Amino acid sequence: MKRILTIFAAVLAGGMMAFAQTVEFNEDADLSIRKGVFSTEFVSYEYFGDHYFLNADQSFLDNKGRVNSEFVLNLVELRINPYESGMFSIGVDLAWDYYRLNKDHLWLPTSDKTGVDIASREASGFSKIKRSNLTVRSVSIPVSFEQNFGKCDLRIGIAGEYNYAGVSKFKAIDNNGTTIKETKSGERFSDSIKVRPFTYNVFGALSFGGLGLYVKYNPMPQFEEGFGPQFEKTLTFGLVCGLGM
Repeated sequence: MKRILTIFAAVLAGGMMAFAQTVEFNEDADLSIRKGVFSTEFVSYEYFGDHYFLNADQSFLDNKGRVNSEFVLNLVELRINPYESGMFSIGVDLAWDYYRLNKDHLWLPTSDKTGVDIASREASGFSKIKRSNLTVRSVSIPVSFEQNFGKCDLRIGIAGEYNYAGVSKFKAIDNNGTTIKETKSGERFSDSIKVRPFTYNVFGALSFGGLGLYVKYNPMPQFEEGFGPQFEKTLTFGLVCGLGM
């Protein structure tokens, strides 16, 4: 995580230097207001990032990197340029969040429509757990502002998310040596996996030529209170592709 923070800080510092150079050497740049400049982009960008949890209890998570992660695909984005180098936008994204437990715990489907919870290997009665994953599927509505500094683009914004479906899977070996696979999926979390239906996050991204880094912060717990582990205060770092005006 320290390495990612260092890289992101370096890229951000580079962007600030690029901005300073733009101001100094492009004093005659056209920043005039342009009236009614709307545009629509399809599949404009993609995000690939790793989750880091800031809450205290995360001993059950597999934190080796590229395991607790997200993939975000933009479907459509409506843009308006109030001036030449600035842009406001609102879009629709599809998001997939992946959570993997370490090999001493697993996502275990529970009764009475309480969805999934975490159980230890000893409590679940398995001799070995090979993998245990939870995937959360979401639709996101991001609202953002982007500023272009020549070769560099800086975007900040906030996004609301509707978590509409998901799948929990595990593969384990019981005491008799038999491999057990089980999948629990639900199209509506209110009827299956008790993840919060609505969450939000704030984000920032810095890109050069369409490729860059982003950081995202989600202050809300992932599961409803009383159901499942309380993932909260999630910080996400990663790569963004296709960002730019």
